[in-house]
Amino acid sequence: MDTKLKLIVSSLGQNLFKTDELLSDHTVLKLGGPAKLFFVATNQREIIKVIDYCRQLKIPFLLFGTGSKMAIADRGFEGLVIKNRSQDMKVVSIKGKVSKFGIGVEEALVEADSGVTIGNFVEFLIKQGLKSESFVGLPGSIGGNLFINALLQQAAEKVRILTPSSKIENISPKNLKLGREVILSATFKIKAASD
Repeated sequence: MDTKLKLIVSSLGQNLFKTDELLSDHTVLKLGGPAKLFFVATNQREIIKVIDYCRQLKIPFLLFGTGSKMAIADRGFEGLVIKNRSQDMKVVSIKGKVSKFGIGVEEALVEADSGVTIGNFVEFLIKQGLKSESFVGLPGSIGGNLFINALLQQAAEKVRILTPSSKIENISPKNLKLGREVILSATFKIKAASD
């Protein structure tokens, strides 16, 4: 392993990394050779930290969620591959009316980390009594789908990103540029489910 990769491993902890991990084990198509270095990020802090190290040390990195839209060459990846398993979801605000029958929720803002699978997002929306039909059956994670899925983009109010200069910003989903920003989370406006 080269010196720069060793520096990342020693800074973050050797037990968090794997070397020569076969990427075919992490993609739906079962394609892909070994990653020189492999890391599973479980929260936004870890994603930010490891990407910042990569950028400072000029190490190539690849960030992905479920691997449902990826095909990686058999020769693998000569850098750090980050599997995004950030899973935080929460209702950040609700809009509704109060009547003699109680509070009626009309819509909610829901924030979901980029590593959340669409399936888990749908389950969360159902538990909260929010509409989920338009997302049912989509493969992959929030982060990957925001770049390509118009329904998800339309539902998103804002996207929290890590810029190429490693600053955290909130932007409109229409301003996302594939290969430029790293999506950390997104906030969606979701209507209440009809009874």
